[in-house]
Amino acid sequence: MRAALPTLFPRPRELSLRGGFLPVPAPTHPLAQFLASLPQTIADAQGALDAAANGACRCERAPHLGADCYTLTIHADGIRLQAGTAAGLLYGAQTLRQVHAQHPTALPCLEIVDGPDLAVRGFMLDVSRCKVPTQAELLDLIRALGQLRVNQLQLYIEHTFAFPGHEDAWRDASPLTPAELRELDAACAALGIELVPNLNTFGHMERWLRHPRYRALAECPQGWIHPLTGQFKEFPGTLKPDDASLAFVAELLDGYLPAFRSRQVNIGGDEPWELGQGFSKEAVAARGKHRVYLEHLRKLCALVTERGRTPHFWGDILLEDLALAQEAPQEALPVVWGYDAGHPFATQCGRLQELGRAYLVAPGTSAWQSFTGRLDNALTNQTEAVGQALRHGARGVLVTTWGDNGTHQPWPTAWLPMAAGLAQGWSFRANQELDAVAACRVLGGLAEADASAVAAALTHLGRLDNQIAKANRNKSLSWDFLTAQPAALTGFVAGVTAAELTRSLAYLEASAALVDAIADPRVRTELTVGAELARAGLLRAAGQPLTTEAATQLRERFAQAWRARARPGGLAESVAGLGLG
Repeated sequence: MRAALPTLFPRPRELSLRGGFLPVPAPTHPLAQFLASLPQTIADAQGALDAAANGACRCERAPHLGADCYTLTIHADGIRLQAGTAAGLLYGAQTLRQVHAQHPTALPCLEIVDGPDLAVRGFMLDVSRCKVPTQAELLDLIRALGQLRVNQLQLYIEHTFAFPGHEDAWRDASPLTPAELRELDAACAALGIELVPNLNTFGHMERWLRHPRYRALAECPQGWIHPLTGQFKEFPGTLKPDDASLAFVAELLDGYLPAFRSRQVNIGGDEPWELGQGFSKEAVAARGKHRVYLEHLRKLCALVTERGRTPHFWGDILLEDLALAQEAPQEALPVVWGYDAGHPFATQCGRLQELGRAYLVAPGTSAWQSFTGRLDNALTNQTEAVGQALRHGARGVLVTTWGDNGTHQPWPTAWLPMAAGLAQGWSFRANQELDAVAACRVLGGLAEADASAVAAALTHLGRLDNQIAKANRNKSLSWDFLTAQPAALTGFVAGVTAAELTRSLAYLEASAALVDAIADPRVRTELTVGAELARAGLLRAAGQPLTTEAATQLRERFAQAWRARARPGGLAESVAGLGLG
């Protein structure tokens, strides 16, 4: 009998069947004991390498293999697992456990040569836009990321850390505490994941600057005009580029960094929208926005290097003027981000490669500002980003999932694009086709049958947007339809036909049976609520808003689903942003 190829995830770089089987004997046999004692942590893997076993089934140190690489050979007489580092051995052990799970009584003879295409395979989760996951959820996420061969995790922080002496900024946010971050840091380290501190330090400071205590630090303390929409914004969002702001950032870093063992820091720096409208108006008029931005970025990076760490920063402002990109601090690592299909990763990555800069590429899951996800956009975005990262020598990929305007999306809507991008960061060629069932099994901790049901529902729901020709950047129309202020709704509905709304509602109705087939009550509830919110948005666009009673019930179901995974801080604000009255 010829063995079938095992289904592995992420798929390895090379897998060859050699013919024949290695029987798995009783539990007391050395082979069975070897399989039962495969490393589960970096410490286990290091111990196995140091032991230098020489039996028929053994783990071996192979210095010629690159970091995180391994080879696995199963032959008729035993098993040989080789790696140059503990991380590589841990990944090889994960692969061997997958083979054993599918062939519990006889392992197929095979050879696997595997290792990452990108040195950094990272994931970033927004925990500042209202929704802070519970500690148990974050620990579950770390365990799943370990199985996806992730080696870097960032939790995006604006105000949701318990900064000493700044209770007024985080009091109602259910923030992460230093003790919790240290626990997460240790859980990451056990699996070879670096928990990199992420703290915005220039733009996106609304959560601080809305408080009178900090208002004097703002570029525009009395409000500002958004350059893209022309809207007046009451609360400032950008720190003014001066010494007082630098002193404030230094204080935040000193309260935040001791919780991490990482020697890197993502200082953000993206979208300082009002730069040049207030405090820095004269400087911007004289030297230009990009020059003023660069001068302040250098000072922010210096705060980090003075503390013995390497700064990361979002590269959007400098990439607006590629001539200045070479002038960014050489020790800093720019992160090239773009979340819609067709983003110019080739141009931006190519420029950074020409400059000889190390950098990361950050695609997104397209889950935020949506109730069902934008699956096709997300999958294209992952492939384009990782492909250009490889083509132009990026250090790695940082798959991001944001929570703009309240984190209204069900958490599972991020799973498929997360898994796609991270698997491609491991082996781009081998993982061109997403294994949606494996993604749900790993990220949801689900049994195979339920993972299949969840994958089917997510795939269907994730293509709801395709039923309407019109599309808005970085969000779903069904989300716009529900959350828009009455005066703005007309603009969102313009160009959308009644037939498209009817088709969308019918498509959404067809998802009900798929969602009902999910056994896991938490996932089933989340996707049901997401579908109901999308339906409410479509009905509002069609001139049929929910009744007061129906809206109240939907708000309550949303809150119930929220509490199953997240802390209560921010829930009331998120619910208010749904536009359900």
